[in-house]
Amino acid sequence: MKVSLKLKDTNIDKLIKQVCILVDTREQENSHILNYFDKKGIAYKKKSLKFCDYSAYLSANPELGLPFDVSLENVVAIERKGSSGSGLTEIAHNFGDGRSAFENEWIRAKESGASLYLIIENGSWEDIKNHNYRSKINEKALYNSLLSFRKKYGFQIDFIKSENVGEHIYKLIGIILKKLLEE
Repeated sequence: MKVSLKLKDTNIDKLIKQVCILVDTREQENSHILNYFDKKGIAYKKKSLKFCDYSAYLSANPELGLPFDVSLENVVAIERKGSSGSGLTEIAHNFGDGRSAFENEWIRAKESGASLYLIIENGSWEDIKNHNYRSKINEKALYNSLLSFRKKYGFQIDFIKSENVGEHIYKLIGIILKKLLEE
């Protein structure tokens, strides 16, 4: 059952600015993202997430028309690949030796009903085709595996430079939250 809040646009914008980004406790090498959040005054909390690396939480704010807390863990889930500066190397590993664990995470994520996103830092489809990553998995296998998983688990793939990932995560969550609050 959906609850209609009928919030004013100005209240929605104010609530979005109060969002708290949830960062999975297992997330590593993300100081550039946390530094962005700190610099911009974006609240974040480290928490063990069931799947993916980032989600969000919104505390109740009756003055703005939100009478209850809103967890977005089953609404938006963002998986980030970017260890050692190359998300393609990490994702190639996930489709090699780590494939079973990687797929299990996407199964849990899809079952949650959340909007799913995969952020790959410092890479592109062209980089995959040109094997600009460190792995024995060939270009065609990596390319096709990404396309296959995207179709099977319903996630969006965004290739983002490392310096823009924090902003991208915040904007993705803001867009989903705005849509949720407008319903």
